[in-house]
Amino acid sequence: MVSDCNGICASFDRMRDVGSYIATQTAPYKTEDVLCLFDLDMTLTQPDHPAAYIPNLKKHLDIYRSIQSRYPKLDTCLTFCFNFLLPQRLTDNDILSVLASLKMKTIAFTATVTGDFLGTRMEVKRYEDLKRLGLSFEHAFPQSEVILNACPQYRGYYPTYYRGILFSNSERGNTTKGTVLCAFLKTVDYTPKCIILVDDRPKNHADVQAALSQIFPETKSIGIEFNGAANYCPKEISAEDFEAFYADHFERASKLANADTETPAADGDLF
Repeated sequence: MVSDCNGICASFDRMRDVGSYIATQTAPYKTEDVLCLFDLDMTLTQPDHPAAYIPNLKKHLDIYRSIQSRYPKLDTCLTFCFNFLLPQRLTDNDILSVLASLKMKTIAFTATVTGDFLGTRMEVKRYEDLKRLGLSFEHAFPQSEVILNACPQYRGYYPTYYRGILFSNSERGNTTKGTVLCAFLKTVDYTPKCIILVDDRPKNHADVQAALSQIFPETKSIGIEFNGAANYCPKEISAEDFEAFYADHFERASKLANADTETPAADGDLF
């Protein structure tokens, strides 16, 4: 297992360095014994809008927290679903070449909720957006769709694997990335000797490491923190426009069915 208590073995700002590190770390293994998972948001892709650029989010974080405080029971996972409806861009120009160089099973991994969102099935939406960007992971496993009904439902839907993308269907309770990954591995009856997670958020690395250490203790876990989106900010946004953007997100999300929760995301969950 990894020695870092947060599950992170290395941190990079460039995807080419991620690819080189993966190649080095997986050299001792057969390709069929390695599973590589790439987080979607702020790792592979990001919304192409100034309100969603990380430097702008950090600059106006107090405004965001003020808006969030008005909706104490709202699951903020839902507010960020509106960002997925925006045009998306790759976070790094080398992503496609790096992914093409990987020979092991490789899938995308996201906390995005599953099921209906404003009349669109979120799994299909995210798959089609990735495909438009040239990203496809659907050949990693023979199953095109796996409903993880051993996990708890949320909003009436289960965590789901859909055409190469594993959706944890939020990030709380028993549907964190770690618990959903383990449920998926058990459902498809696959026990890799090495799992690599590329993700921008330390909490996800810690969660995956903790779950794997309990359920798959013989599997080596390698966490790679990717910060490629951290400094991308080609356009600033005014405080007024930022506030209007997220106030609209929160208000629209609050009107969705099953939007309230007793365990809303904490402020620190943004980064």
